[in-house]
Amino acid sequence: MKKLKIYAIITTVIVLIVLLQGSVVTKTGSGQGCGTTWPLCFGDVIPYNPTLETIIEYTHRLISSTAGLLVLILSFWSWRKLKHMKEIKFFAILASTAIIVQGLMGAGQVVFGQPPLIMALHFGFSAISLAAVFAITLFTFEKPSTKVAVQVGRKLRRYIVFITVYAYAVIYTGAFVKHMEASAVCKGFPLCNGEAVLFSQGTVVFAQMFHRIAGMLLTVLIAVFVVWVLKQYKHQRLLVTLSVISMLLIVVQLISGIGMVFTSNQNLTFGLIHALVISIFFALFVYTIVISRRGK
Repeated sequence: MKKLKIYAIITTVIVLIVLLQGSVVTKTGSGQGCGTTWPLCFGDVIPYNPTLETIIEYTHRLISSTAGLLVLILSFWSWRKLKHMKEIKFFAILASTAIIVQGLMGAGQVVFGQPPLIMALHFGFSAISLAAVFAITLFTFEKPSTKVAVQVGRKLRRYIVFITVYAYAVIYTGAFVKHMEASAVCKGFPLCNGEAVLFSQGTVVFAQMFHRIAGMLLTVLIAVFVVWVLKQYKHQRLLVTLSVISMLLIVVQLISGIGMVFTSNQNLTFGLIHALVISIFFALFVYTIVISRRGK
């Protein structure tokens, strides 16, 4: 089991790197760094005299392919070793499916091109893949005799599911904003260029403002979650810890998003933090769903 634990951790880190690399590719406009050929790069196995964009895209392809293989092996291995866990089958299939779809969508974008509405799903599947692999990794650390669980009421359990689904929607809107190249369309925060606009300035501004509103609402939802847990479930240390971590993550997410606005989306660090934090947040809540359902 020790080998599986180490392998799962390595796989999680690699999948996380792929996710961040994808953000770098989008941020630097390197999606066509290898032309319109896939899996070859300008028709070559190894690109000759590559530009920076080519290096970024080519390394992303290499690590993505490695991650795909690692996830498939992890899914099969964990399924065999953790048969006693009823959740393992679902997450093994989810991790494998998400990483395959993610890869195919990336290839499709290179060869055929895709509209922002579709390409936003690429990052969405990356987040799903990370969440599934993260859950599997945590499963490897659980003892067969004891399951990690939290005792919560039906209303809070449903609220956790709602937050998770809503967080995925926020992830999608954020990815859509990036692929619409709308990240820097509004100067200032919370207003857009000093105005409270939403519908009157076209699709690009609408996408940006809609994502802002969705993100701020997510912050409110998490604040409600934390208060709920602290008032009614403060005796459950794990749940309290998860709620506090989620609040910290969402605050960092909000700050990094504001940082992107005030730097006109020219600071790569803010962009990477923004992608990293929301993905970890989503993975954390997926696992919270699991342990809350166990406590029924």
